[in-house]
Amino acid sequence: MDTSNKGEKPKIIASIDVNVHWPKIMKRDWIEESVEDHLNCVLCGSTLNFNHKTDFVEQTVLEDASCSSCQVRTRQTAHRMQ
Repeated sequence: MDTSNKGEKPKIIASIDVNVHWPKIMKRDWIEESVEDHLNCVLCGSTLNFNHKTDFVEQTVLEDASCSSCQVRTRQTAHRMQ
């Protein structure tokens, strides 16, 4: 370990300026986009088929979403009933 340069400031070799421009997104556009993502397949973009199975004893609803075009099951979620 070289300790001879303790008092010197570190030298800057390169600097990069990054200008990130964030698009202005309205709240309504964001909500519409998230609903569209929820209802359409992430792989092919076609409409998802939803199946719901209700268990009244356990008070749960099992939601199963699958795509009829690419035959992929995208999600399976269990919801509690109140």
